[in-house]
Amino acid sequence: MARNLLGYSVLGAVAGLSLLCDAAVWARTAGAPELRQVGATAIVYKGPQVDVALSYRFAKLNPTGRWLLLDTAMTAAAETIEVPRTAIALRTPDGAVVPLATQQDFGKDYPQLAAMIARANVSREPLNYLIPHRYRRIGYFAERGHGLAWPSVWLDQRHNAFGRLFFQLPDGIQKGNYELLINLPKSQVAIPFTI
Repeated sequence: MARNLLGYSVLGAVAGLSLLCDAAVWARTAGAPELRQVGATAIVYKGPQVDVALSYRFAKLNPTGRWLLLDTAMTAAAETIEVPRTAIALRTPDGAVVPLATQQDFGKDYPQLAAMIARANVSREPLNYLIPHRYRRIGYFAERGHGLAWPSVWLDQRHNAFGRLFFQLPDGIQKGNYELLINLPKSQVAIPFTI
């Protein structure tokens, strides 16, 4: 009888410790975002609502002009989420927050952007750092003759959404520390990078 009681006590302690550890792991995964540099110019952000792979290779290699482009891959971390164009911004080295460019501004400057986009396509960095899912396009921007632009992107756990983000910087690209900002309903995403 004493041996059974001791066995039940040990079993209860192990179960309690397991629940405590599970809760700690869940709290860390659900609450605190993880940010890691995965290449010279690539960062992966894993957060409570979205996972984002970001490449700033082209901007780092071409720090000139008024347009900054970032290659991204995004997926929902838990539940399906809408990310409107207005939720995305860029904090520049001088502290200014610049919203994602509009399709109208992108279309107006497209004749000047076409060469830059062609060069960026050649030097594109692979962004297969997220769990592999089906491919979907991030449709904030549409090049002339290549589909439609959308005001929002829906992210879910079954798709990786790939696409470029364009920012029109009034003072041009400056060397220094930047942050990609995504304002979500339940969390704020801030992904720092340096040009």
